Amino acid sequence: MFNFSFLNSFNKKEVILFTILYLSLLISFIIGENSTGGAILDYTNQKKASQAFADNFLETFLNYDNFGTRHSPLLIIFLSFFEKLNIQDNIIRLIHLHLSLLLPLSFGFILKTKYKFIDKKSILILVGLIFLSPTFRSLSIWPDSRILGLGVFCLSIYFFLKFQNTRKFKYCILNVCLCIISSYISPNFAVFSIYFFYKFFIFYKNSPSRYLFIIFINLIFALPFLYYVLILDVNFLNQSAATNFDGNTIFFVNLFNNFSLISSILVFYLLPFLVTKVIQINSEIEITKLILALIISLICFYYFDYRYEYTGGGIFFKISYFFFKNNYLFYLLCFISIFILLKIFQINYENIFLFFLILINNPQVTVYHKYYDPFLMIMFFSLLSLKIDINRLKTNLNVIIIYLFFFIFLIINNIKFLWTI
Repeated sequence: MFNFSFLNSFNKKEVILFTILYLSLLISFIIGENSTGGAILDYTNQKKASQAFADNFLETFLNYDNFGTRHSPLLIIFLSFFEKLNIQDNIIRLIHLHLSLLLPLSFGFILKTKYKFIDKKSILILVGLIFLSPTFRSLSIWPDSRILGLGVFCLSIYFFLKFQNTRKFKYCILNVCLCIISSYISPNFAVFSIYFFYKFFIFYKNSPSRYLFIIFINLIFALPFLYYVLILDVNFLNQSAATNFDGNTIFFVNLFNNFSLISSILVFYLLPFLVTKVIQINSEIEITKLILALIISLICFYYFDYRYEYTGGGIFFKISYFFFKNNYLFYLLCFISIFILLKIFQINYENIFLFFLILINNPQVTVYHKYYDPFLMIMFFSLLSLKIDINRLKTNLNVIIIYLFFFIFLIINNIKFLWTI
């Protein structure tokens, strides 16, 4: 089922690099890296829930929404078993850290499957970037459902790519099941089942029995969640992380905010790959796209009301506020981002569909950069249709530029942490 052969083919230099990356994660575990800023606080709140599950499972399960967390209870329930056994917290966290290694491992499977002639060095370079992700580092060290959910979601993508290559129905079923499991761990991944439905429908439109079977599996697996949230009324999803927000719901409050912020975050992750031409877009300045980008931008800016007090907003939003105490720089960068997005949409119109799913996979008031790190980079090299030249990774200068970009971003995220140790 899984092809581990490429793991056995790495030479000493590659093994040494992976060892260094792994040891860096262990060192961060020892010193308690918190590069996302809120990982420790989130884990502290989650710890209360896992201890409550250990003490009284049923009462906690039926009143889980009282804990004020949007995280799925699944990982918390899993961790509560260790609480029940009185296992030390550091051991529990260390177990989770190693479970989180599923993410870089599954990303390696994706790369090997999608890019059939990719060399070992290129796999190593891209997988190694996961270890520079502030979100991966913080949320593997301080247990959070996001990273484990993303790891399982990557496995679902892997089997989807296997299905595209072989057209074997078993890979379709594995994709569906793993996408559902990832959604139970981290509910935001559920929206991508729509994309898989669409692709399977196109392939099985002349074989309705198989497509109906896919729908049946999804309905059966969805029933426990629907019963929990709708019938038992344990609606843990509608919890706001925003300060100074007093709305009745946190969902779809202002999609213009989400569109502007997510567009800028997506292009931030594209930047090093565009500069090195690993990912290529048409560099021609087309007047029609420029005008359309301007119109879309002006509409978004007119309705944009995201407040700094909400926290989050992404790096471009924060830079604009930090240096100028206003959104003007962010608006300029957002306009450029929308223009680049239009070029990406032109490559393949399915990219519009996927971007829409990326947009609604976190439709809350708050838009945190960590939601898209390293998720967007994985999407670039898996589901999104982009012009990718993997051979560009064979150039040492390109690798240095990409790694320096993400390393600087990691350092910036750690500055506050470094000041406090």
